[in-house]
Amino acid sequence: MQSPDVDPRDSSSDGDDRLVLEQQVRHLQERLAFYEGFDLLIQDNVTHARELFRLAAQERENATASADRARQSVGRREALLRAELQTVGAELSSLSAAVDQLSRRVARALGNPQNSDSAPDEGRSLTPVAVVVHGVPSARVALSLQRFVAALPQVAEVAAREFAAGVLRLDAQVTDQLLAEHFTQGKDDWRFHLLTDRTDVIEFALEEEALSTAGIR
Repeated sequence: MQSPDVDPRDSSSDGDDRLVLEQQVRHLQERLAFYEGFDLLIQDNVTHARELFRLAAQERENATASADRARQSVGRREALLRAELQTVGAELSSLSAAVDQLSRRVARALGNPQNSDSAPDEGRSLTPVAVVVHGVPSARVALSLQRFVAALPQVAEVAAREFAAGVLRLDAQVTDQLLAEHFTQGKDDWRFHLLTDRTDVIEFALEEEALSTAGIR
């Protein structure tokens, strides 16, 4: 039996087609592998981004909690400081009352009952008056003059501002107008020569004979 004739070119064509198909299949496989790898990369990035968002939310919650704790701590410290200041204020008030009481006792011991027995009313207005005395020979005489001025009924407070070169300057707070005659009425121990008589300044010169008579020279 005679076999059919086969064209060698047909065999060659089939081999070429098979090679082309194999190349196409490999190319498609490579592209598929690329897309699969790209898809894995995207999924990995998405997972990483989700984790970053979770950590950011956690950090925000932690920061909020820390801020709340800090505000509470500051509030507690402020409350403690306020309580401490209130305690200090109460202690200062008590100390001021004790000092005031001690001042009155010292004033009574120095012989100023008008100023020691009762303080001036808070509602009463006080007027400042400068009392200037010339010819004061010593600090002892200056202190006696200050006591004398403090004992005047019109004087609520008196303080020595300056004593130098025989001149004594006193700052008095008066509840009523202080006149020159208030320094001479019933006061034979002190003799003053009036130099200035104003509502805000009274100025005297202390006479020499008065010092010898008073026995305080």
